[in-house]
Amino acid sequence: MTTWQRLRCAAAIGGVALLAACTPYTVAPTNDQQSAKELGQACCAALEVYPDPMVSIMEPKADESALLNKPQVLRRPYLKDKPEAWDYVMGYLRPLDILLVSDKSQISGYLIPGYFSHSLVYLGTETQLRQRGLWDLPALRQHHDRIRKGEVFFESTPPAVTFSPAEQVFDVDSVAVLRPDLDQSERDYALTTLVAQLGKPFDMRMDLSSQSCLFCAELINLAMPSLSLPQQQAYGRTLIVPDAIAVHAITPQTGLAVVGFVARGRSGVESLPIESMASTIKHHWPNS
Repeated sequence: MTTWQRLRCAAAIGGVALLAACTPYTVAPTNDQQSAKELGQACCAALEVYPDPMVSIMEPKADESALLNKPQVLRRPYLKDKPEAWDYVMGYLRPLDILLVSDKSQISGYLIPGYFSHSLVYLGTETQLRQRGLWDLPALRQHHDRIRKGEVFFESTPPAVTFSPAEQVFDVDSVAVLRPDLDQSERDYALTTLVAQLGKPFDMRMDLSSQSCLFCAELINLAMPSLSLPQQQAYGRTLIVPDAIAVHAITPQTGLAVVGFVARGRSGVESLPIESMASTIKHHWPNS
C-alpha cells in the first residue's frame, strides 16, 4: 500500500486529524504542456484505494456514520470568509453552470479519491433565470422564494438533495466552474429534473444503478444526460468522480468547458489558469 493509500485509509477510520492538519494543500505549479489526453491517462483509474474488508465493514453503517454525515474539521477552509473570492466567482456564473469543489479542511475531503470531492449546480438568480426563459417553468414556481432569498445552488449532499446558499457552497478550499453547452430544451429539462429530486436521500454507496437516492455527480448526470459524463467501475458499482468531470471539461468537444478556477495560489486565494487545475489534479493521482 502506498503512502497516499495509507493516508486515505487512516481518514476512513478517523485517525488522520493530526497528520492532515499539518499537510499543505496548495495549487500545483502551472504546466503549460499539460494536455487533456495526458491528464486523462493520469487521472481517475485507481479508484479502489480502500481494502475490501474495510468497505464491507463501513458501508452498511454509512448512513449513520458521524464521520460521513457530520463535519470533522481539521483546519480553516481557504475560501472561508473571503467574500471577494465569492463575489468573483458569482460574477461570472450562469444558470446551470456546474461547480467542482475541493475541501481538505475536513476528513470527508479525503474520502473521495483525487483533488475535487464534490459537484453541484448553480441555478441562477431571478434576473438570470428570467433572461433565459427559465423562471416561469412550472417545476420552479414553488421554489421562487428560496431563490429570492439567495438559495441559488442545488446539490446532493448528506443527508439529501437540497437548495444551498453561497456562504455554504464556498466554505471550501477551491472551486472550479464548468459550463455545459445546452440548448433551450435541454436547459428546461435540466432545471425541471433537478428540482424534482429535492429531498431525495443522498446515496452513500455512490452507485449509479439506483435513482432512489443520489450522490452529487449522479444528480448532475441525471439532469444533463447530453454531457455523457465519464463513468468508472469500483467496488462492484458504477460511479462518477468529480476529477473525471474536470478532465471531461478540459477535453475538447465534450459539451462542457472550464470557465474559471479559484484556489489558493502563491499569493493567497486567486484566479488560476486551467493548466494549474490540470496539473493539480494530476498531482493527486500519482499512482494511476
